[in-house]
Amino acid sequence: MSKDQLKVKNWEQFQHYRDRNPPWIKLHFALLASEDWVTLDDASKLLAVVCMLIASRNNGMVPNNPAYLKRVAYLDKLPKLKPLIDCGFLQIAHADASVLQADASALQADARPETETDTEDKDSSSSQPPAAKGNEAVSRRKALEAEFNDTFWPAYPRKVEKKDALKAFQKARTAASLETIMDGLRAFAAEVAGKEPQFIRHAAKFLNGESWNNATEATTSSVVVDREQWAKRLRHARAQQLWATKDWGPAPGLPGCKAPADLLQPNDGAGWREWERAA
Repeated sequence: MSKDQLKVKNWEQFQHYRDRNPPWIKLHFALLASEDWVTLDDASKLLAVVCMLIASRNNGMVPNNPAYLKRVAYLDKLPKLKPLIDCGFLQIAHADASVLQADASALQADARPETETDTEDKDSSSSQPPAAKGNEAVSRRKALEAEFNDTFWPAYPRKVEKKDALKAFQKARTAASLETIMDGLRAFAAEVAGKEPQFIRHAAKFLNGESWNNATEATTSSVVVDREQWAKRLRHARAQQLWATKDWGPAPGLPGCKAPADLLQPNDGAGWREWERAA
């Protein structure tokens, strides 16, 4: 068997792709009026389509190897290439033997027929225009910025390096939901309540270290306090303008405050100073 490859006639005119392995080929209606086509028997017509499919993966070239064509196209019999060559549909293309052998090896290594799933994946990715993908990315970025500015940043106890914090937040949202991050943040805020700002880690560090997984409500007092005791604490705090964060948790108006909401007054916490002793 000759090592010459065969070239599909007028391949460059009718078939052109950006990728070497397209998920489909173009089957022009003019084929029905082509003398090359209508003079063939049915088996040769099928073989012509097989050759076009294989040529789409090798720049219009088809290995002159009937055994390979039979295997890759799942044909029942060894195909006859001579009718396609005689009618001019296939043309013998002479080239350097080493190059032809390398091309044939590459084709046979890629002989697995493309599955329907493969084709759907390629079609779906190529069917979405770049502009649509860009718009989707912009919308996603704006949504995350809104979550950060409206929910996360107002609740974070130390507001520095906002730009870095936003970048870290966008990254963190690929690993956790907003609810999960905020649950951790509320626990962290309760943990650091009353600390000097310089001793509270930056938001970017909190997010990059996934600290929301470590911060839990266990960082605050686990003692159950009844409403009467909370009412007493609040009366004392209003009278003294003091709040014992170490024993009572975050003051009213701060994230993580555990005082019953219905016992709080609008100005509770405003101007209150830290009290070192609990009432």
